[in-house]
Amino acid sequence: MRFRHAARAFGGLLLLALLVLSVGCGPDYRARGSVKGKVTVNNKKQNLTAGTVMFYGPNNITASAAIQPDGSYEMPDAPIGEVKVTVSVPAPPPGGMGRMKGSPALKDKEKEEKPADPGADKRIAIMSNMPTNVVRIDDKYSKPDTSGLTYTVTKGEQKHDIDLP
Repeated sequence: MRFRHAARAFGGLLLLALLVLSVGCGPDYRARGSVKGKVTVNNKKQNLTAGTVMFYGPNNITASAAIQPDGSYEMPDAPIGEVKVTVSVPAPPPGGMGRMKGSPALKDKEKEEKPADPGADKRIAIMSNMPTNVVRIDDKYSKPDTSGLTYTVTKGEQKHDIDLP
């Protein structure tokens, strides 16, 4: 009878030990790096003015960052390890960026066509930082399987500039 209790106790301890050891064997979803850089085209002759940089890391861990009008991006939560990188640029809206930003020429034209709208001269705050022109790139850079872009992210801060042909 003592043997059964000892065997159960030993089995329980063995199971507990395996559980404790297996906790540290999986991917660390919290392990991240901080990556800053600039996205350019044509041998760094022109900055991208809008879009998104995305990192696809091991174990399907991803992170993304918006491209600012000066071409810069900041990704404080990049997955650690070898990542595939994509860069995507949204298609400009019908009527161009001036329509979204409420360009003065467009406002004058709309005043001629429509009666005055008290809210027509108000801009949405999020659009105040939008570029006046969007630099287009090949759509292949927006897919991880066709972009051909990779980078190895390490812990801590690092710089990674991306130049697209």
